[in-house]
Amino acid sequence: MKNTHHGDRLKTSESAAEPQVGILWLVDGKLVIDRTALSMSEDCGAFKVHPGDHCSVWEKLQRCGAVPADVEYEECPRGRVMYDTKARRFSLLADRSLLKNKGVIRNIISKMNLPGKNTDMGADSHYRCFSCLQGGREDPD
Repeated sequence: MKNTHHGDRLKTSESAAEPQVGILWLVDGKLVIDRTALSMSEDCGAFKVHPGDHCSVWEKLQRCGAVPADVEYEECPRGRVMYDTKARRFSLLADRSLLKNKGVIRNIISKMNLPGKNTDMGADSHYRCFSCLQGGREDPD
């Protein structure tokens, strides 16, 4: 029997152990994640990714009241978890302020069932929040 509950967040012993890919924000100190089980993710080149993008998912989250209606999606620190099918590793690309918060990183790894030792983490200029951009500092990479 085929599982047709693509959007459900069902918690079973089997699904709870499966790693996930997705997009995330830190909103007023609270982690907000929109995610997909790896087995149901989409192909994007050599990567498995969550089908949603930050802009459209944020709008949906605003409509249901999960995030503030008066805040733009790029104002909060954000990131993305994807899976590299060639390297067989997960990648968390995020705002530097998110990556510096070890508690948030542990929370992301736990909630998304990521293998901590098999997950690469790095900053990406695409995911810089307004606070970091307004600081006027360009971090050399």
